[in-house]
Amino acid sequence: MATNSAPTAGAGVIPQGEATVVPILGMHRSGTSMFTRALNLLGVTLGEPLMKPQEDNPKGFWENEFFYGMNLRLLDAMGRHVSGYGTAGQLLEVPALSYQVERSAEILAVIENYVTGQFSNSRFWGWKDPRSVLLFPFWLSSLVELGFCRIRPTVITRHPSSVVSSLAGRGDLMAMASCLTGSAEELSLQMWTAYSHILLDLVDETDCFVSVHEWYLDPGSARAELERCCDYLGMATAEGDMEAALQWLDPGAVHHRDPTPLDGLAGADEALLLHEDLVARALAQRARWRLRTAA
Repeated sequence: MATNSAPTAGAGVIPQGEATVVPILGMHRSGTSMFTRALNLLGVTLGEPLMKPQEDNPKGFWENEFFYGMNLRLLDAMGRHVSGYGTAGQLLEVPALSYQVERSAEILAVIENYVTGQFSNSRFWGWKDPRSVLLFPFWLSSLVELGFCRIRPTVITRHPSSVVSSLAGRGDLMAMASCLTGSAEELSLQMWTAYSHILLDLVDETDCFVSVHEWYLDPGSARAELERCCDYLGMATAEGDMEAALQWLDPGAVHHRDPTPLDGLAGADEALLLHEDLVARALAQRARWRLRTAA
């Protein structure tokens, strides 16, 4: 089981080229917190400090405050809202902008000092923050420059109607929507669509691990998906750690409700097609994995 304690100096240092870095990527309210903690229990170190639980996520966000803080500063420097919220047009511009961010020696030193201090003894480490979807080109380039070559992104998607229902009631988003679209539901759907376009591009470019939030609500499916992800990462796990991760997920305890319709929202058809496409990529990956492991 992974811990988040700081490494002991000189003890079992893992060369950067041998460490596996696991960016956990997904739209806000898509189950990335749930998935991140499960991976942590299976052996992925998350570092410290972690964001404290809040009323809207009492089981914890499992977000590393260093990466969270860096993402806020990057978005602010780009003139984008630090929440990672915005219209589809505003958000779709961010990945290209993040390519253009100057990765100065000073910035790289800040990242390297933090990563070395937290993860030098960790063969598997990662972080989660929805904003990293928008800023992934910056993080990928920076990590490669620092000598990390085993970067294994993981993607979680969730049905757009479930995300819209969860996100539209947030006060910060409602305030932004009143200035931009007038409807919190419409802004939430635009955001889901933009994030999903970016994630789909990433899946196409890297064939990274992609999974579906709803698959973790069934005990058998949840175990299979965690095993598939560990295989993708090259991470061996003990049965006790798998049981701990499944207990954390508590699949079957949550009563699954079918997604509510997106009727009347502009862009609903595009969003549903995007979701079908991402699910199809996950299904294809899962089928190939089952064939390979059954051989």
